[in-house]
Amino acid sequence: MRALLCSLLATCVVGQAAALGREVGYGEAREQFASLRQVLDCGSWKIGENHGDLRLLRYSQYGQDLIFVDRIAPDQAGALWRVEQGYGFAEVNNDHAELSFARLRCSSDGATRVTVEGLAENGHEQSDWQIRIDLNLESGAYNYDASPAE
Repeated sequence: MRALLCSLLATCVVGQAAALGREVGYGEAREQFASLRQVLDCGSWKIGENHGDLRLLRYSQYGQDLIFVDRIAPDQAGALWRVEQGYGFAEVNNDHAELSFARLRCSSDGATRVTVEGLAENGHEQSDWQIRIDLNLESGAYNYDASPAE
């Protein structure tokens, strides 16, 4: 029952933040290179014959943190790396969410899944939340979970 109530509360808090603003997309944040504050290695990916690395990006924009995952791969010659796909998360990348992240970490299964975890502080109400995002690299679909930090 406690877990259900916590989930409902998290949904309400995120819903309120989302209602106030708009999602900051991957492309918008990417154009603000000076706002990039942290890059974490998440491991590798492999889809069919294609493969590469994964990284978590934390930007500081609009008075808060935003997070994204990059799927990167080498070019045909292996000399240059390029972004294959960038992934953003509507629940945390709202320009009025006032979230700041700490203890971010990410990991990959080496194939098509990446997990992002960390602590999010909600600036609206000074509350801390444990977040977890499980991302499917093939479809771009993800599961987002937030629970009060203890």
